[in-house]
Amino acid sequence: MTLDVKLPKEIELRVKRDKALRDIIRRKIEHEISKEIKEGLFFSMLFDEFLEGSKLTEEDVNRVDHKVKEGIVERLGWK
Repeated sequence: MTLDVKLPKEIELRVKRDKALRDIIRRKIEHEISKEIKEGLFFSMLFDEFLEGSKLTEEDVNRVDHKVKEGIVERLGWK
């Protein structure tokens, strides 16, 4: 799969002139994207397995979600 990445102009101009730099950046981007996807898939599969036998309903989850966010807002003094 090929993706286009938008870089700031000053970086883009420098990368276009330097093949070694272009290769380093390409490998770094590939590594970081692969790492993020693998971690995301791992946690998704882990939570799917963990919650497989759960009796929580979507409504229960939404209620807990709301309470947690409300607590964060109060703790940060945004309310």
